[in-house]
Amino acid sequence: MPTEVNKYNFITQRDYDSVRGPDWPSYSVFQQHHNVPEFVYKEIDTMLAPQKPFEHSAFCVLPFYGWEYPQNRSCCLLPNVHNLAKIKTDMLNDVRPESCAKCWNLEDLGHKSDRQLKNEILDFYLDKNIQDIFVDCQQGKNYINHYKIDTDNTCNAMCITCGGDSSSSWNKLLKANKQVSGKNWKILSSDLQINYKTAKLITFRGGEPLLSKTNFYILEQLIQASNTECFVSFQTNGSITPTAKQEKILKNFKNLNFSFSIDGTGPVFEYIRYPLKWSDIEKNLAWCRERDIMVSVNYTISNLNVFYHEQTKSWFENNKIPYAYNLVYNPAWFAPGVLPASVKSHINFDFVQSDNDEALYTVFKEKITQQDTWKSINMRDYLPELAELLG
Repeated sequence: MPTEVNKYNFITQRDYDSVRGPDWPSYSVFQQHHNVPEFVYKEIDTMLAPQKPFEHSAFCVLPFYGWEYPQNRSCCLLPNVHNLAKIKTDMLNDVRPESCAKCWNLEDLGHKSDRQLKNEILDFYLDKNIQDIFVDCQQGKNYINHYKIDTDNTCNAMCITCGGDSSSSWNKLLKANKQVSGKNWKILSSDLQINYKTAKLITFRGGEPLLSKTNFYILEQLIQASNTECFVSFQTNGSITPTAKQEKILKNFKNLNFSFSIDGTGPVFEYIRYPLKWSDIEKNLAWCRERDIMVSVNYTISNLNVFYHEQTKSWFENNKIPYAYNLVYNPAWFAPGVLPASVKSHINFDFVQSDNDEALYTVFKEKITQQDTWKSINMRDYLPELAELLG
């Protein structure tokens, strides 16, 4: 038994149980430090030892471990045309791939990127240090285990920066206003190549993923494969409460997260994600927390909500909800920087410090007027402060 056992007294039962192996003694025995095997202390010492900083700042797990359907690529932030082999080679040589500019832009502004988040997540769920994951990739030992899946475009929202490819409701809106609408689509489970036994992370997007039967079929396959440890995340608009049948399936998963798409609070949310209601978001957040389901936020910043950023961020922090930024790049007229200098002067936020583009700003105002007309709403009723600045 180590002579300095007091240094282990700060370890809580929750922390101990989270790392405890099958051959470890109970927490109460460990607290007494009586007949505790020497290897238990050695393993804890290894876990507590300071880790060498990860030096490969261009590395991302997604090109090596990720795959998305139906796009058939490793990351949704990559441009449609990219060279995956070159991206991998660049990353292993500590060179920032040009195709990953969206993450570099965020990191250079001091914000956490999707690259950094995914590195942390896979580090945790592979139970392997990111340095060791990097070495595995160098040696070709990586394998696809992180899936992002859009099974259809069925959705009950007409989000202002969205369109018919991702929302059946948008297609309905376009058709009602005699515009060219896209086709509603879905992919079959047979179109997916998922190793249900080795999958570590599955993220369901949409459309609205809680409206997709295929997503719950995939969860049932994970259950049959005895892989309920797989991390499962629903990137939901927050307006849907799972049915009793869906809840029964969800209860099987120990690592379940609902990532709410929230781009503002109250009327700001309701304008950007029309016709959803803020009260439903609050209700479904409570539903998750009552069931110990992890919650997080996917926060998309456009030129419509950047003015309300401090208010939105405060709400996340006051409600203790972790969040990650995404910037609107497409449609370009909704990008955060597409605002006149007179409006930018009221915004203390580095995402808007880009050159003015009068042509895009003109298109932005036209699109707002057009959407308000189609939806029979008025921006001034939801975003009065911003509307006043825009004139």
